[in-house]
Amino acid sequence: SVPPFTMVQKLMELAKFGPKAEGSSVYFKDPHRIELASEYVCGLVSASSRLVRQDSNALFGPSSWDDIEVLLLQSIVETENMISGRRLAQGLQLAARGAKLLSLMLTTELQGHNLYSTSSVTLDSQSLKAMPTVQSVKAYGVRSGLNAAVRHTTKCLVRHSRWVMDQGDLDSTTGRSSASMSDECCALEARACLDSLGSTVCVIAWLFCVEERIELVDPSVAFIIKDAFLAELERCLEHFPEMNERNKGKFVKKLKMYFLLSLVEDFCAPIVASLGNMIGVEDELALVGLVK
Repeated sequence: SVPPFTMVQKLMELAKFGPKAEGSSVYFKDPHRIELASEYVCGLVSASSRLVRQDSNALFGPSSWDDIEVLLLQSIVETENMISGRRLAQGLQLAARGAKLLSLMLTTELQGHNLYSTSSVTLDSQSLKAMPTVQSVKAYGVRSGLNAAVRHTTKCLVRHSRWVMDQGDLDSTTGRSSASMSDECCALEARACLDSLGSTVCVIAWLFCVEERIELVDPSVAFIIKDAFLAELERCLEHFPEMNERNKGKFVKKLKMYFLLSLVEDFCAPIVASLGNMIGVEDELALVGLVK
């Protein structure tokens, strides 16, 4: 059966903040409840590709950009002052499920469109009724939404770099030594979260190209992503532990590569190639087969 809007709102709250103690305003981390809720909500979103409400609205989606931004920021907000251990793993689990939900909402709403091209795409007001996530991005401003998505993805990458990146050739004491079960969970959830955030960047970049009536190969969309990424990277590194210049150079190059690798959608390949040239990692992209 189609869930009423009140249940949709409660499910969105759970996706954003986790379960709430009954009769209380306190949220807490419960991996089992979060996993079950995530499976149900993702199933609901997938059903939205086949079913709509009587008024043509989608079965599930955000009510505004505020919902989207909470999902984008979970990997930072839900892991504040956490370095490792079970609590960090639980925070990253919530963030990974939220990021997956956001990516799924966008890709499901747009699955009737050819994302490899932006020519002849029109998103009229009637079709947008069944696209609450796309509609929220457009209402906020697609350029602003793209900037925000890139900034929050960059924050996630830098904050959780020890879990996301291979630290093998860095002379650092921040790498993982003997991996515990919590460490493995942190690594899995951080990587999943980053990939879903990168997918969201790809889709909003496509929306930007549609709005500006340009193709994905147009360098202007890559310039916007590049500027937002490098500016946020510089801000994040100001608060990062000090390292020698040799290590810092390696670390920054790795961050650039992992950011580009997070742009996982195949249709985004032209943007990735342009970005690689702009931020100086075109040779590394060629080595991993992302560009010719």
